[in-house]
Amino acid sequence: MSSAVVIGGGIAGLSAANVLSQHFERVLLVDRDGQDVAHERQGVPQVDHLHVLMRRGWLALGELFPGIDEDLIRAGAVEIDWGKNSYWVGRFGAFPRPPSDITSRLCSRRLLEKTVRARLVSNPRIELVERFEAETFRWDSSRRRILAVKARDGREVEASLFVDASGRNGPFRSQAVLEKVDARSSYSTCVVRLPHAERLPFRQAYVQVCAPHFLRGGGINPIEDGLHLAMLIGAGRELPPGDREGFLEYARSLRDPCVAQVLSDAEFVGPIRCFRRMAGTRVLRPAFQADNLVMMGDALCSFNPIYGQGMTVSLLSTLELGRQLAREGRTSQERFNALVMGPWLTAAGEDLRVPGCTLENVSVARRLAMTLNTAVGDRVMLRATFDPDAHQRTMRVLHMVDPPSALLPLALPRVG
Repeated sequence: MSSAVVIGGGIAGLSAANVLSQHFERVLLVDRDGQDVAHERQGVPQVDHLHVLMRRGWLALGELFPGIDEDLIRAGAVEIDWGKNSYWVGRFGAFPRPPSDITSRLCSRRLLEKTVRARLVSNPRIELVERFEAETFRWDSSRRRILAVKARDGREVEASLFVDASGRNGPFRSQAVLEKVDARSSYSTCVVRLPHAERLPFRQAYVQVCAPHFLRGGGINPIEDGLHLAMLIGAGRELPPGDREGFLEYARSLRDPCVAQVLSDAEFVGPIRCFRRMAGTRVLRPAFQADNLVMMGDALCSFNPIYGQGMTVSLLSTLELGRQLAREGRTSQERFNALVMGPWLTAAGEDLRVPGCTLENVSVARRLAMTLNTAVGDRVMLRATFDPDAHQRTMRVLHMVDPPSALLPLALPRVG
């Protein structure tokens, strides 16, 4: 009987298991965490913080799980038009807010995972194995194929294909060579209840960190149950605090007052949670290479979560996994590596602006590519700030609907 194993129960692992069930008779999804863990999930340490699926991510989610959009709406996910419903203060000022076709949903990471996981539970080809802490592989005699993955407690599961979607803290990443860009970014996040949310002129607000001069940012986003996530961001030496008074004072220090104004009469629901481990890392040389092993999600490329790329890239990688299996019956790690490169250059280029940003294993050529990418991005964002049409075109690229090449005309000087 053909079988596959997915290591990791986050969005990348859940979606990969779903795709694999269309090509294998049995799929085992092994996860070191249990879903009853209240907060600190080792595989998803940032679970309580803001998670955004970009427009292309929502489209991919719908392709992978038909009808899930309606499931999430029924569960309370909030529809948002990233044009008219979003107040976004970028490097050159607030962006235009015309109606757009760049729409998606906002909800907590927990609700999203719960809804996706419910689909898998009903799939007879998928078996979920929780509290399975993967530790090593068992190989064939040629050391080119993996026969089984072994857990720390001695259990092991065999398969013909293995997908490592174990996240930024996965068991095999510590043995890999990583390209690392660390802007010392950090979050503080709290769930809040707004007494007059329906009166706000926007549904979502975001004040962007704009290094090197503005190293503080923040935002407020609706989630399910009539609640909002309030988020403060710091880069470099700026650390958003974890106490209520410090949180409010930090919000008042942002270069736009929108977040502080919204929070002035907010009810804080639960504790303020801080997340400090946000460096971007990408696998340059994996710890293991095998003909039947695929790395994807944060196990392959862990983005600084400030940029909201991670889940969308994971879902696009899952679609690529399905295409490879359908067309060729085998996988190519090189294509997954290529898929993450564009978003990686964008995020890493922004992080390079932060004073004190540290680099590991970043070549001169790669750094130049990051810098050039940022320079082109600045020209585009300047036009997008004052030109509604340019803004619409930019949003389509930022939400990964259109390729980055669609922005090149906006970066060229205007003629006439």
